[in-house]
Amino acid sequence: MQSPATAPAPGAAHAAASRPAPPARKDPNLLHAHAAMASMLEHGLSPTPGNYLVWFSFHGDTAHGLRAEVERRRAVQPRMTEETMEELLFQFFMADHEALALRQVAARLEGAVTEAIGLVQDTRDDALRYGGTLAQASDRMGTEPESLNALLRRLAAETLEVSRRSEVTAARLAETARKTQELRHELAEARRLASTDPLTGLANRRQFDDALRDKLAERRPSALIMVDLDHFKAVNDTHGHPVGDQVLCHLAEIMRETAPEGALAARFGGEEFSLLLPCGVLREAVAVAERIRNRLGQCAVQLPQEGPRIAVTASLGLAMAAPGESPEQLIARADAALYDAKRAGRNRVCSDPPLPKAESVWS
Repeated sequence: MQSPATAPAPGAAHAAASRPAPPARKDPNLLHAHAAMASMLEHGLSPTPGNYLVWFSFHGDTAHGLRAEVERRRAVQPRMTEETMEELLFQFFMADHEALALRQVAARLEGAVTEAIGLVQDTRDDALRYGGTLAQASDRMGTEPESLNALLRRLAAETLEVSRRSEVTAARLAETARKTQELRHELAEARRLASTDPLTGLANRRQFDDALRDKLAERRPSALIMVDLDHFKAVNDTHGHPVGDQVLCHLAEIMRETAPEGALAARFGGEEFSLLLPCGVLREAVAVAERIRNRLGQCAVQLPQEGPRIAVTASLGLAMAAPGESPEQLIARADAALYDAKRAGRNRVCSDPPLPKAESVWS
C-alpha cells in the first residue's frame, strides 16, 4: 500500500494517461521535401521534377555551391522565376549527366583495350604451344622410329591450324583497333561536351570553376571579368527565346574574338558570362572589358527573316585576384563590381579596385 507521501494526487493518473506522447523525430529528408514544396509555393513555381530537385537540394544542402548561388540570386531578385530555376538546374545538375556519359564511354574504351590485350595474349599462347610441338617433334625424330612423312604431316596440320588462328586473331585485332579508334573520338567528344556550354560553345560553369581554382592555387596573376546583358528579360519577352538565344550567341562570339591568348571565356549562367584573364595589371584588364562592351554596343543583332536589328548592351564587373584569395572571394568581388555597374546606369565597366587606385596587385 502506497504511503500518503508517495501516492499520486487525485486525477494525476488520468492526466498522465491522457497526455499525448512526444512526437517522433521526423526524417530529415521528409522535412526537406516539405520545405521544397513550400518554396515552390512561395515563389509561385510549377511543381516540376526539376524545380523540386533544385529546392530539395537547396534545403538539404546536398549540391555544392547551390545554396550560395541561390542566396546570391535572391539578393538581387527575391522572387525566383521559372527561367532562373532552369538555369540552376542546368548549372548544378545537368553536368552530372554529362560526366556520367563521359564515364560510360571511358568504360567502353577500357573494355576494348582489355579485349585487344586478351587477343595478343592468345596469339602468344598459340606461338608457345607451336614452339612446344616443334620441340617435341625434334625429340621424337631422334628417339622414336616414326616415319618422316607422318611427322611432317603432323607438323603441317599444326602449322595450318596456327595460321588459321592467327588470321582470325589478326581480323579481330583489326576490328578492335577500329572500335578503339571510334571510342577514342567518342571519348574526346564526350569530354568536350562535358566542359562546353551547348548553346554558345564557350566553356561551361564546371570548366570555368576548375580553371579558376587551378589558377588561384598556382598563385598566377589573374583577373576575372563578369559580363551581364542589360535588360535581357525584355529581349526574351518582346522577341521570344529563340532571339534571346541568338543574342547570347552573339555576345559569346564577341568574347571569343576579344579574349586574349590564354584567357578562358565561359557562360557563367543564364545571361551572365565570365572571362578569366592571365593578367595582373588592372588597366590592361579594364581595357579588355571595355573592348567587349564597345563591340557589343556597336554590333546590333540581326533578327531572323530580314527583321529589324536590335541593339543590346552589357554591364561588366572586374576584380583582380589577390594572392591567397579563394575562388568564391574573387567571384564575389567581381559580382559586386558588376552590380555597381548596373546601379550606376548599366552599359559600363566597374572594377575592384577602381581605376586609378591601383595598377597592379602583384607588383
